[in-house]
Amino acid sequence: MRKNIITIFLITFLYILTFFFFDNSDFEKFSPSLKKADFEDIVEKALDYEIKKVDEKQNLRVLKHYEKYYPQKFDYPKFYKKGKITLFINNPLEYNSPSFSTKALPCLILKDKINSAKEYIDIAIYGFNNQDEIIQSLISASKRGVEIKSVFDSDEKGITTYKDNLKLNNYSKITYDNSKSIMHNKFFVIDDNFLLTGSMNISNTGCGGYNANSVLIIEDKDIIAAYKNEFEQMFDGKFKNKKKDFSYKKEENGRNLGVYFAPSGKVYEKIISKEIDNAKEKIKISVFVLSNFSIKDSLISALKRNVDVKIILDATSAYKQRKIIEELRQSGAKIKIENFGGKNHEKTIQIDNDVLILGSANLSYNAMTKNDENVIYIKDKDFAKFYSDYFEKLYASINDIYLSRYPKAESLESQNSCFDKIDNNFNGKVDKDDVGCKI
Repeated sequence: MRKNIITIFLITFLYILTFFFFDNSDFEKFSPSLKKADFEDIVEKALDYEIKKVDEKQNLRVLKHYEKYYPQKFDYPKFYKKGKITLFINNPLEYNSPSFSTKALPCLILKDKINSAKEYIDIAIYGFNNQDEIIQSLISASKRGVEIKSVFDSDEKGITTYKDNLKLNNYSKITYDNSKSIMHNKFFVIDDNFLLTGSMNISNTGCGGYNANSVLIIEDKDIIAAYKNEFEQMFDGKFKNKKKDFSYKKEENGRNLGVYFAPSGKVYEKIISKEIDNAKEKIKISVFVLSNFSIKDSLISALKRNVDVKIILDATSAYKQRKIIEELRQSGAKIKIENFGGKNHEKTIQIDNDVLILGSANLSYNAMTKNDENVIYIKDKDFAKFYSDYFEKLYASINDIYLSRYPKAESLESQNSCFDKIDNNFNGKVDKDDVGCKI
């Protein structure tokens, strides 16, 4: 570094000497074709080159400083199947950036299922974003006679954030929710024998494999029928509190299953609050947003009963919810803020040794009371253990410094976030243009 600085000083001195004490006639003594401006240009380029070398070394030093805090990669099975239900986890450390190609395993299965669909495909999702492989599969299905119906989110004027939805205009019948509150579901029903649901968006960060997500593929006809009923009423224009409650529960082979649709199904009262209040040993939560004060209070009550509470939160939302997080931490919750690069987009709760809750709903007031959402409840020790073991590995991969520190979602502190070509903290600035990515 000292050598570079001396070189820069000497070049700068030469440039000043040239500018103030020499003119063209002095340079012509050395070469008739050499002009003062040419020499100044040569000196400027040499100076730029040396400064760039200093910047690069400084960048490397800063990156090396943060590298020791980056999450540690680990291996874990991508899915667990039991009976007619398959649980998928998407490890956010597998890929270094989003992808326009479909990479996440459940989305690859979805694409294959679309390609083999015979009668109908019902789609209720937030929207399509940079996943043309799936869109092209849907267009092909439509062309061979498969009926495609879609429900998407939009504002009160029918304007959608996800412009790729428009690519299906000629191939799908489409209903928008036209609401301030969001239609936040992420499910597909195909031919009465296939359901995909969970936290994964059909996007370059979701199906592209970059974000942490949990997904279920279900072949149980009773569960599929409940989702089909929910879809049909939304497709007919009934959203939010105008919907009937098609929530459904069943017990089969010692396993309890429940499907809850928000807001009509009272997801907080019937399932989330109830299960947290009944927890005896441990609660593990991996979620994008935790902002619901009632859920915070339930977790504090659990901590007072000596229940062990561990939480993984997304960096962007955590930064906005520091008051709730610090109150939980002071009550004994072990909360880590991720620095993956991609989002911690899960909406998953695992309780004691047998309960697993997941779906599209964040732990927010709007998710529980205003949005169109769906949540699956599974009481089964095998599914709970599969997810619990994964959670522990993901939790351990995050450095313990983030038990108290808040990494910025787009910064050199969050692995890959300054080099992934997306706006990770939703401030309109990408990679090096974001202040967090500047040295």
